[in-house]
Amino acid sequence: MEKKNKYIFKLFGNKDLPAYFLERRNVVRMIVFTTFYSLVFINVFRPFNSENWIPNINSSSYFLYSSILVIVGMVVVSLSRVLMRLFVKKVQLGFFEYILWLVFEAILLAAFYVFIGHEVGFVENYMTENPGTTFWIAMFDIYKKAAANTFWMLLIPYTISLLYLSNEDIKKRLAESENKPAGRIIQFKDERGEIRFSTALENILYIEAADNYVNIKYVNNDKISDFILRNKLKNVEEDMANTPLKRCHRSYMINLVHVLSIKHDQTDISIEFDTTSIKGITVTKTYQDSIIDAFVKYSGQKQ
Repeated sequence: MEKKNKYIFKLFGNKDLPAYFLERRNVVRMIVFTTFYSLVFINVFRPFNSENWIPNINSSSYFLYSSILVIVGMVVVSLSRVLMRLFVKKVQLGFFEYILWLVFEAILLAAFYVFIGHEVGFVENYMTENPGTTFWIAMFDIYKKAAANTFWMLLIPYTISLLYLSNEDIKKRLAESENKPAGRIIQFKDERGEIRFSTALENILYIEAADNYVNIKYVNNDKISDFILRNKLKNVEEDMANTPLKRCHRSYMINLVHVLSIKHDQTDISIEFDTTSIKGITVTKTYQDSIIDAFVKYSGQKQ
């Protein structure tokens, strides 16, 4: 049930933002990486002519001041993300809104850096070096350069962080899918190895060979349907090695989740299925042992 004060709408109707973008752990990782990258960026490239902000500054002092600058910027971004977490409790963010938020962060940081430049006398130095420049024109010129450098300074670590988080999420979902019970979703490939048919394991009844084709019998809306696949039964058998679909005859494979019991006679075995739709399928002597072993393994897996 939705909370009373939960207003969910997307401002521009764009795609939902994946939840992992807003997870606290991922937000922290992104901010820490961006902070480290920005510190390296500032000390290597020294944007905004920042080495001239304080006269006769040496490299160690520059590193100290730049570290303070970056840490303060990190605090600003951290506060922004706190506000974002509060914001998403009321409004659902899409990709476009998220990008706008990041752009706003860059604009805010650029303004902050210009303010710092003003406080240390950089604006006055700029006006001295450019005679006839008014204070507001100087501020605007400096802000344009600050904004451009800030966007580039943040674009690369933000892009790397988002790609990394996306990749981590993909690996996580793949691992979760691998840990699910084997054979829940079955995919059938043709003779060229291309997937042609997918369905839930429980829907499949049996598979019958027909020359270079196989006929997959499956349940569709409580009715038995056929899917003709160009492939040999031997190839399908190999593809289904780790599923309850097992070969029981030269021309048949059966789904063992539909087998209720196996009865042993002197030389033959008979199979009782959970549906009357499967009739007349024989388990030949060649496959009897493997069918019995597979029945013990997969019995009771039907959901």
